[in-house]
Amino acid sequence: MRYRYRSPVENVRLIDRFNVRQQTIGTIYLTSTHLIFIDPEGKRETWILHSLISSVEKLPSNPQGYPLKIRTKHFLSAEFTVPKERDGQDLYFTLLQLRPDSYEKLYCFHYQAPSCLEKIWDPFLLSTEYMRMGCPNREWKIEDINSNFDICDTYPPIIYVPVIASKSMLIGSSKFRSRGRLPVLSYLHPNGASITRCSQSLAGFSARCQEDEQLLQCILKTNTHKNSMCVVDTRPRINAVINRATGKGYENEGYYSNIQFKFCAIENIHTMKNSLQKLIEVCELKNPTMNQYLNGLEKTDWLKHIQTILDTSVFIARAIEIENKNVLVHCSDGWDRTAQTCSIASLLLCPYYRSIYGFRTLIEKEWLSFGHKFSDRCGHMANGDIKEQSPIFLQFIECVWQLTQMYPTTFEFNERYLISLHDHASSCQYGTFIGNCEKDRLDLNVKDRTYSFWNYILQNIGDFKNPLFRAQSIYTGEVLLPNITAQSLRFWLAMYHRFDSALLSKENLTDTLTRIIDHTTALNDHARLLEKRIHEMRDMMIVQNNVEDDDDDEQEQRKVSFIEIDSGLSETEQILNTNEERTIHSTNSDSITSKLSSILRPSDSESGFGGDSPNNLQHSTKSLYNNSTENGSLLLERLALELNSVALDWKSLKSPLRCSCSLAFDSTQRKYNCWRCGEIYCPRCIQLNHPLPGLYSNRHAPVCKTCAKSMKSSPSFVDFTTLIKSKSKEVLRMKPSISIDNKTIINNHSLCSNGTLTDTEIDSPSTLKK
Repeated sequence: MRYRYRSPVENVRLIDRFNVRQQTIGTIYLTSTHLIFIDPEGKRETWILHSLISSVEKLPSNPQGYPLKIRTKHFLSAEFTVPKERDGQDLYFTLLQLRPDSYEKLYCFHYQAPSCLEKIWDPFLLSTEYMRMGCPNREWKIEDINSNFDICDTYPPIIYVPVIASKSMLIGSSKFRSRGRLPVLSYLHPNGASITRCSQSLAGFSARCQEDEQLLQCILKTNTHKNSMCVVDTRPRINAVINRATGKGYENEGYYSNIQFKFCAIENIHTMKNSLQKLIEVCELKNPTMNQYLNGLEKTDWLKHIQTILDTSVFIARAIEIENKNVLVHCSDGWDRTAQTCSIASLLLCPYYRSIYGFRTLIEKEWLSFGHKFSDRCGHMANGDIKEQSPIFLQFIECVWQLTQMYPTTFEFNERYLISLHDHASSCQYGTFIGNCEKDRLDLNVKDRTYSFWNYILQNIGDFKNPLFRAQSIYTGEVLLPNITAQSLRFWLAMYHRFDSALLSKENLTDTLTRIIDHTTALNDHARLLEKRIHEMRDMMIVQNNVEDDDDDEQEQRKVSFIEIDSGLSETEQILNTNEERTIHSTNSDSITSKLSSILRPSDSESGFGGDSPNNLQHSTKSLYNNSTENGSLLLERLALELNSVALDWKSLKSPLRCSCSLAFDSTQRKYNCWRCGEIYCPRCIQLNHPLPGLYSNRHAPVCKTCAKSMKSSPSFVDFTTLIKSKSKEVLRMKPSISIDNKTIINNHSLCSNGTLTDTEIDSPSTLKK
């Protein structure tokens, strides 16, 4: 529950870092979960989650007041000037106190999600993922020796090891590896080559372990195509040598036969943290020149580190795919650089991991199950060791983003998916990334007490799909082995400058393509409904002509007796003249009908709406015609509701900088077009699943709250929703007879000339079920 923590602070100035003279004066509200800045006119709102605050800095006082600079973990830098020093001091210390100092105080244990998001955890079973890869098999087996976390408390309860490896061998190896993280299977390629992962050995300068040496030989023998394997130490060689002085280090090449060793020079967590800090300082420069900005980026070495991680991952993927060699990967403790390279190499090797659900599986396996220290690295708690914080997961996310830029049609997910992953790993809003290992999350019982981040993704999966993704792409089903150069890497503006609207494109390419697809879908769906209504009106006109013909025949029969008396013609001549008049009237009627058919029937045929013959239409639509004449006003109101419920023109995404609710748009937020009015809204002002009468498919679409309220007040809309609910119930009732209905449909209804179902088939409950 969100409650106000202290009284509001008024007349606070929010400074624009690009233009110091441009200031917004407003009020700061401090709740138990957020700092909220609102200007009096309601034109701007800034929400900062407490758990995302990375630092609060007091700046030197100035004539305007007491300045505070707040930096967040998702790269927002906000400078507030409080008019009174006392209020500024209180605000500063209150923000420091609001940072949680224990797991129980984290936001996820108090977060109340919207009603549309259920507290359901889609179960991830590690064994299911290994079964997909073909394990267990003749070479690899499942081992429950760590079921109670006795061998290694940062590993999952089940691990996969070679079939010929004994338990004594596994126990001995775990004692010889840092933190007990012995070599276990991470990824199995279809050619039989594998990626295994572990931590550094405790070899020092001369120690050895026969069980560890035997376990590596067992891993080597799982690949019958090669008699050698590769051990990749992701650290710089000098770092590994220094660790030897502390009794750790790396494997002695003389004790391990048929094994090649390679160092890959990925720097440690402290170097990465310093590099990110320099990057943030460059991004916060006020009005830098282009040379200053580019030189500053180069001096951070950030992209150099990204390139080193990608190079190591590509090396592992090449060894697996081209050389068909087993690869063992480790760093110091096996939960930072090892997680980065193993997961990226798997992503390059396996197309499944490039899907939305597959990427989730990859993170669950390599990062969550095998114990990346999310709480320590992301700084979830105020009393954590600041030296343990490092952007390891951010670097992994950026490496994946770099790959999506090189292969834009290969990944099912978009940039927003990656940014959302990074943000919520630090926000503590969901229990998915809480703790340092699987054991921590089990002890905290997060699945019963918190919401799942993956459930949030599934509820809004349309926001995270890449419109450029092509399942038939030449790269989709293949191994990706990019040639990584400095020129092939880009600086991720949408991540590090997401709140600097002046530096970003006003129209995101992915969102623009998604908007075009949604707009086209809405117009096509609306056009189908209009074609159906035209088809019904044509049938009504045909029936009306037939009814008028019947009435004319009756009138002619009544007139014959009077004609015989008054005309003076013979009976034969009178009959011939009457037949001529009927022929002329019939010809005129047929010509009108044929013209209507020639105009309307082609569009019906193209859209899948077949037509019946005029003789059969009289019985099928006579009641419709009668009802329409009796209730014409109701039908007109219904038709007006359908015509006005779908916007033909949608507003461009580059037009607004803020939603009507005053929330500023940033690069990570999706902008929604209301399908009814075409205006742009933020996620909190849109209803994603609202029925629209103007859509043929009766699908639910994004509609703004204002349009939803006005539509619900219409009596015709109430009738429409009632009809939809009754059709849904009818479909559910007919589930047992679906198979019979399908046969009946095939036997009794023909297909249109282009192979589409007729109108009767489309409206049938069994077709709706399909």
